[in-house]
Amino acid sequence: MLGVIDTEAAASAAVQGWLDSLAGAEGFRVKAVADGGPVWRAVAGRPGTHLGEFCARVDKTTGVVQAGFVPQVGPSARDGYVLMMRSVVVPELRRLGFSGSGRRFTMRAGKHAGTIAFQQSRGNTWMGVKFTADVSVAGSGGTARLGSISHHGGDHWWAVWAGFPTGDVAADLITAIRDHAVPAIKGGRGPGA
Repeated sequence: MLGVIDTEAAASAAVQGWLDSLAGAEGFRVKAVADGGPVWRAVAGRPGTHLGEFCARVDKTTGVVQAGFVPQVGPSARDGYVLMMRSVVVPELRRLGFSGSGRRFTMRAGKHAGTIAFQQSRGNTWMGVKFTADVSVAGSGGTARLGSISHHGGDHWWAVWAGFPTGDVAADLITAIRDHAVPAIKGGRGPGA
């Protein structure tokens, strides 16, 4: 018996120790830990990404770490995604000058207009929602993924996990929109131009 794991910090340390002992998990770090009833849920991945590439659970009573998540307690990842979009991202889009709702938002800046359209992965589950956004500028003849024109420099998909904070994900998404999509739209140039 490994012992009682009664704090997020202890759960994080237990999962990190377990990851460090696994072949093929070199470089993986615990991204976040959340209370899952009788277990702690953990998401791990490579540093510098929001992507959780590995999931684990820690039994609170015994301290045993196992791959995967159980049980499905509390709000789902979709609930977290919707709350993040409604309470943080959409208000910021409005502040930046976008109109629209749902998955599609448009900005008109003088004679230029552009659109940001959010897209979720078909493989989303109760535990994880991955999403991206397409950016298009009217008259430019092109659409590009937000990640490819932003600081990510590629087809980046953000991830929200059930029961985990979304503040860092929202902040990174807003940075990509504010610092890269908005200037492209206001300049009337196609994404990536």
